[in-house]
Order: sequence, then C-alpha cells, then structure tokens
Amino acid sequence: MSSDNLESPTENEGAGEKQVPESVPEAPKPTLPSGSFLLVDYTIRIKETGELVDTTSEEEAKEAGIYDASRLYEPRLAIIGKGMLLKAIEDELVTMSVGESKKFEISPEKAFGQRDPGKVKVYPIRKFKDIEAPLAVGARVNIDGKEGIIRSIGSGRVQVDFNPYLAGKTLVCDVTVRELITDDQEKIQQIIHNRLPDVDIQKFTVEFTPPEVSIIIPEEAYLLPTLQVAKRLIAKEIQESIQGIERVKIIELYTRQA
Repeated sequence: MSSDNLESPTENEGAGEKQVPESVPEAPKPTLPSGSFLLVDYTIRIKETGELVDTTSEEEAKEAGIYDASRLYEPRLAIIGKGMLLKAIEDELVTMSVGESKKFEISPEKAFGQRDPGKVKVYPIRKFKDIEAPLAVGARVNIDGKEGIIRSIGSGRVQVDFNPYLAGKTLVCDVTVRELITDDQEKIQQIIHNRLPDVDIQKFTVEFTPPEVSIIIPEEAYLLPTLQVAKRLIAKEIQESIQGIERVKIIELYTRQA
C-alpha cells in the first residue's frame, strides 16, 4: 500500500475550501457601580399622546409650552442607586458611556404603576363650596389633604381621580450621559448645586480635608426657604456618597457691614 497520501478524508475534503471563522460572542458591556455620579440630559414624554412630562432642555420646554422661568434647565445629577431618577432610567444609565444617547420605553409597572379604579371618587358638588377656583374638568383639587384631578361634572356630582397623573402611562425617555464625575471635590460641589441650584456653586467655599468637609454658604442663600432642609440633605448625601467622610460642617458666615 502506498504511504504517499496519509491525510484524513476530512482534511482532504476541506482542502482548498474557504474556512469560515467561528463568530466570537460579543463581550458584555461593563456596568457602572452603585454610587457613580453622572450628569445627564433627558426628555420624558407620554407614549400615547406625546405630552412632555419633564426635560432638562430649555428649548424642549418652551416648544411644549411648559417652560418655567424659575427653573434651571441643565444636565441633572444622578447618583446611581440613590433613586434620584426612576429606577428604569438608572437601569439604562449603568450600561451607557459618556456622550452616549439612548431612547427607550418605560412601562407603567416600572414608572408610576397602573391606574386603580378604587381611587376614583364621586362627591356631591356642595363638597366644593369653599374652593375659590371655578370647577372645571382637568382642574386639580385638594380634598381632605389629598390632591386629585376632576374627571367629570354633572347632575350635582363631581368625579375626582386621586391616581397619580402618570399612572397607567407608558413613558418614552431620551437620555444622554454628559459626564461621569470621579473627583470627590467635584462630587461635593454637585451635591450642593443639586440641593441649592438658585445660588452659583462658585460662591460656596468647600474645604475637603478627610475625614471632614467644611462648606461656607454665601449670604445670598441665607433667606432661601429651603435652606435648613437642604443643609441636612447635603450633609447626609456627602457622608453617604464620599468615602471616608465622618463630619460635614456647613457654616453661615456673617460679616460686619461697613
């Protein structure tokens, strides 16, 4: 028997044929850990109607007729795991990169829940005799400490819906990650700005000397109605979000006027 051809039949049959490389499964995209600081832009609409619910874009707000001159339109702080945005949005953010944009839907179950028919109540119209504003379908009213929306008026009765306005709605969210913040000093500044956005963050003096943070508040913030609550929240969030911080001093410094 000749020994000139010792190749296996399989090798012979494949000779000269183009080999197709096996596809390599794509590596899973890394996720951001809990506690990551992000600045994000977003626009949220109701899927069924296109109604604008919330946005960080001044232009979008003006086009939709919901512009609020007392509000700052700018990228918003999101600390992953802190519930500053809907969890369904956070779940998308953790897989995104800086500069990346994404559009996705949020089901009612992951947003504000389904509507509960038991939260729709009917009252005699005399119940509203002390309400100064005229009764109208769509008007918001406060009854026994609960806020609802008038759904119908007729035959001496008023139907009021106490479900959250967005209950049962599918939301469409456009989100863009603008920045991932890793510097602790900048994290502290963003926490302050998030709680006291009406005052320029550059006017706050922040001394970061672990295990202590010292913050001097500018005088123009002293009369803000939310200042005392904001101070407590700032201190709490710094201690929870910045490793190694045990004490936060927030100082209101009064100087003698000439």
